[in-house]
Amino acid sequence: MLNKKKIIRIIPFFFWPVVILVAFFWVYSNYENLYLKNIEYRGAKTTSYIADSFLTYLGNIDNTLKSCASSAEYMMAKGASEEEIRDYLVYESENLGITTKTGSRGVFGVFNGRFLDGVNWNPDSSYDATGRLWYTEAVKNAGRYVFVGPYYNLRTQDYVVTVSKLLDDGESVIAYAIDYATFKDMTTKLIGKDETRTVLIMDDSGVVICNSRDDEMGVDYATSEDLCQREIYKAWRNNRGKSTYQLRSDGWNDDDFIVSQRHLLYNLNVLTITDANAEMDELKKTASLLGAVLFLALVISFVLNQRKYHKDHESFINARDLNAVANIYGTIVRIDLDKDELEIIFCRDYSIASSLEEGRHHARETVAEFTGKFVADRSYEMMKEFMDFSSLNDRLTGKQTLTLEFLNYDHIWYRGRFIVAERDQDEKVTSVIFATETIDEEKRIRDKYQYLAETDQLTGINNRGSGEGKIRDLLQKNVGGMFFLFDVDKFKLVNDNFGHDVGDEVLVGIAERMKRLFREKDIVMRLGGDEYAAYMPGVFSKEDGELIMKRLIDSIHDMDIEKLQGRQIDISVGAAIYYPTDSYSFGELYKRADNCAYESKKIPGSAVTFYERDDEESTRK
Repeated sequence: MLNKKKIIRIIPFFFWPVVILVAFFWVYSNYENLYLKNIEYRGAKTTSYIADSFLTYLGNIDNTLKSCASSAEYMMAKGASEEEIRDYLVYESENLGITTKTGSRGVFGVFNGRFLDGVNWNPDSSYDATGRLWYTEAVKNAGRYVFVGPYYNLRTQDYVVTVSKLLDDGESVIAYAIDYATFKDMTTKLIGKDETRTVLIMDDSGVVICNSRDDEMGVDYATSEDLCQREIYKAWRNNRGKSTYQLRSDGWNDDDFIVSQRHLLYNLNVLTITDANAEMDELKKTASLLGAVLFLALVISFVLNQRKYHKDHESFINARDLNAVANIYGTIVRIDLDKDELEIIFCRDYSIASSLEEGRHHARETVAEFTGKFVADRSYEMMKEFMDFSSLNDRLTGKQTLTLEFLNYDHIWYRGRFIVAERDQDEKVTSVIFATETIDEEKRIRDKYQYLAETDQLTGINNRGSGEGKIRDLLQKNVGGMFFLFDVDKFKLVNDNFGHDVGDEVLVGIAERMKRLFREKDIVMRLGGDEYAAYMPGVFSKEDGELIMKRLIDSIHDMDIEKLQGRQIDISVGAAIYYPTDSYSFGELYKRADNCAYESKKIPGSAVTFYERDDEESTRK
């Protein structure tokens, strides 16, 4: 039998391996939870990226249709003929571009009981537009913009989706058709080759618009015979207030899922469904192998050198955490504001790391040198102010982080971030983490979609939605100025006599002259068709306004378009001044200028009419 001393000597050889094994499983369990949260984060990030792309795309469609609907209602109210309305639809459809790049299939609708199409499609007499899905859904939704489809389009002989709206007369409907294939391609391109994720675009009733993996167009998840589809719909309904949640199979499927969701425009939702088991398989295999190796290494290390084991284990944990953060950030530095010292936690760029290391005992000077050396001139002043330590405490009051987007010397977009690491008992910031991450692709895509959403595609100036939004912002801030709008006299004759290409050349020429004549802070926009408007902050007198209008009219008169054969372009202008003390809405300001433009129409040639205030308004001014 073993004596007591031998037992005591043997115990550690059994005790420590057991302790290490238990510790390993504890670490693995926690790491598995972190890994699962990382899966949730990546799913949510994918959903957010896809949702932002769709919101930009749908927002552009929404702005276009709103502009078309407003113009169509205005034309109908003014008694426009069927031919004039059709010409307008054709014009807008041509501007949209019937291309696979945008997926546009043109603007069309029912106006005063007649079906009019923006691509000049004339169906046979058996075609009843009022029985089509885009019409019936618009009527059912009583003036709200509604997303319809997918459905089979008789003109294009393929599937489309449509956004439509019932107009104010209660019978006319305007619609914007989009190629379904383009709509679906957005999900497949955005998700890429990631086979563990599926993207669904689904309406509120559970009907699938498109699926990035399978052809499920029109499948109703709410009533589907497929139990998995019904469970996905049920989970979505039960978690409407959450952005991310887990969906466990409980026997109805071999897989567990992580679902991230976000609401889009109209009644549409985007769902990113991640196969959690597929994501976790590699982790489990790797963890099993690493567990065995680590257990053996830990036992040997313990026997040989317990102290070395603890040090190596700590290094492993730190390296793991650092690598996780390094997936996002390229540079991470801890700055002690009291001691004016910095410590490099992580840095991918050797030249930056070398520069920071040399000046680690002079943090302020080193950061200033970093800003001058690695930040582009365009972002220098902004970055210099952001990196100013003297104001950092005030800027971080009540906050844990500050961010700034900037261009580096290679003209790549970065995001710099200050994170509070430590505060003293008076809540003064004593140390911070400074980190940078590359956002070049994200920034450029965001800027591209913002430009497309805000810019009139023919002329390159603000579109109506963007321009009016900017003016409303200024009025809310009591920034007064002069607002004017105008249209081209007898522009239809230009199109009829010289062709739409010449008409477009006139529209572009007017926009170019407006861009040259007006200041950078002035808001210049195209309202649609041959109508333009602008808001000029700081212009408060009729005399100044008349001088500005004269320069504009003279510039337009001087346009030299060869195909016009010397014909002069005249415009009818209406203008109104908004004072900082005024409080009426942009709609009222627009109405005043529009009424004045109507008066100018009565005068032959180019003319300007200013809104005349009554005595009470003049006193308030």
